[in-house]
Amino acid sequence: MNSSIRLFVVFMIIPVLMRACSGGICLLGKTQVRIHNSLPEGITLTVHCKSKNDDLGVQQIPHGGTWKFHFRPNVFCKTLFFCSMQWPGQFHRFDIYDGERDTERCEESCKWDVKPTGPCLLNMACENWNS
Repeated sequence: MNSSIRLFVVFMIIPVLMRACSGGICLLGKTQVRIHNSLPEGITLTVHCKSKNDDLGVQQIPHGGTWKFHFRPNVFCKTLFFCSMQWPGQFHRFDIYDGERDTERCEESCKWDVKPTGPCLLNMACENWNS
């Protein structure tokens, strides 16, 4: 195939992939996000996570407790789940799963420990709050 035909084929495929992406077809395997309350003893963490298409509702996580959710990340549309997290006197936001940031480091599971200073990905460095 000459280069102009290859280029034509590539430009014909991109719109098809983008349409498939918007329909949720371009998916990776299932990923789990786990949020663990590592706040001081007796403090309940209130979490409300959403994506562009899904509202996972408000969750109450007691000290030492964990809440999990599963989804299938989208390769081309870069999945994003963002959460508000609050406890007495504190309110923060954080992108709990950002496809651009987390696809490689959280292939099947993102395990977050929420501390007063910010969320920490298990066996990795802690992140700053978005707010």
